[in-house]
Amino acid sequence: MKTLRLILCSTMMVLVGLCTFAQTNPYPEENDEYAYAVTVKYQGQKPIINDFVNAYIGDEPEDELTGYLSDLWHKYLKNEPLDKNEKVTLDAKNGFASFEKVYPPDEDDPEGSKILVEMCYWNCSDGNHKVFAESVQIFHGDRAVETEFSGVSFGIYNNTTHKMTYVYLDDMGAKVETGMENLSVSVDKGEYFLVNYETEERKPITEEQYNKWWDEYPIVTYSLPRVGKDITAVINNRPEGKKEVIVKWNGLRFDVQQ
Repeated sequence: MKTLRLILCSTMMVLVGLCTFAQTNPYPEENDEYAYAVTVKYQGQKPIINDFVNAYIGDEPEDELTGYLSDLWHKYLKNEPLDKNEKVTLDAKNGFASFEKVYPPDEDDPEGSKILVEMCYWNCSDGNHKVFAESVQIFHGDRAVETEFSGVSFGIYNNTTHKMTYVYLDDMGAKVETGMENLSVSVDKGEYFLVNYETEERKPITEEQYNKWWDEYPIVTYSLPRVGKDITAVINNRPEGKKEVIVKWNGLRFDVQQ
């Protein structure tokens, strides 16, 4: 009986340990040896939005947009003058920062364009993590434009290790569906088709429909919260008009209310 009691006690301790691990480590990607992570350096008791921006930009930016943000961010921190079409907003109290660049209309671009980048962070309900988010919105005139930089991305910051692990949009439950993710258009021997990559179906369309395709292709933009923890997504460029979708924070991830 004594031996059995010891076994049961040991088993209970293991289960408690597993439960504690599950509660304090709800992000399995942290244990993925191939996951990309950076160390968030800070002074004081905990990191602030400046520290997350520094960690995200890094010492050697790897792409054109991040390089531009790095230059703009360091100019702002040094109180150097910005271009009249540039704007940096820093709200340390609410853990929010934004960067805006406007390209006014000219002969080559009568509509003009704008890049808006937002960054923020907030605490997770498990008490051991924070979520960092970065959103990129690009507009040509009033129309949203999709590029390799567009969209929203996330990093999971561990309060214990001080490392921020980047995670996919789908893994955070924040992806807003438009219903047209698997569709595109193609031209084959002078004929035009609407292609469904999931079913491999090809539906004939007119040349006019083909030419209008990208003008009516819905693009999702994500606006990060300056106050609160819910993200506002907008499905743009729909013939029936824009549609707003709330991406609600549930304490650990998001729930899309679509």
